[in-house]
Amino acid sequence: SWKENYPPQEVGQTLVVLPYWLAGDYTGTRLPVILDPGLTFGTGAHPSTQMVLETMEARIAPGAACLDLGSGSGILSIAALLLGADRAVACDIDEKCMDVAYENAALNGVGRDRYTVRWGDVVTDRALRRELGGPYDVVVANIVADVIKALASTVRPLVREGGIFLCSGIIDDRAEEVAQCLRDNGWTIAETRSSEGWFSYLCR
Repeated sequence: SWKENYPPQEVGQTLVVLPYWLAGDYTGTRLPVILDPGLTFGTGAHPSTQMVLETMEARIAPGAACLDLGSGSGILSIAALLLGADRAVACDIDEKCMDVAYENAALNGVGRDRYTVRWGDVVTDRALRRELGGPYDVVVANIVADVIKALASTVRPLVREGGIFLCSGIIDDRAEEVAQCLRDNGWTIAETRSSEGWFSYLCR
């Protein structure tokens, strides 16, 4: 019966997040992102996730490279590929997210030739940051305020010149604090979104 609590989630202008058991019956015109929502964080229902998906829908260019930090289910990096990115890398501090993200990618027909998942703490692990390589056209961090503040000073080498750093998961009473930290570390906030008490920033 818990599956009844996971209806399709329409996001933005073109996307719909579908639990895998509904994917075979979907006849709509939106682009489906198929997930197993019972495995880890990232079902598409949270406002912070939806804001990132809406921004990515408008910003992912064909052939782009995307890095998803704090990837959880892999929803954002998988969506990036479905929206036209050429390759994507997902990274999470929880090792089990590797299997989950690869499984969700397979549900969407995304193979490991275009999709790589790693685990570790990108803030403290310099070797991991080197392994992630880059630079990327889009770096996404849908995490929490403290981690975004830490990334503000470390993520720049992973972002291609002219690329964007898209951060979300920021509760409203910390939004200005995070924004100031981003500015203090040389980022320009080009776009702000808010929904249901959560904020996201598109930074350059």
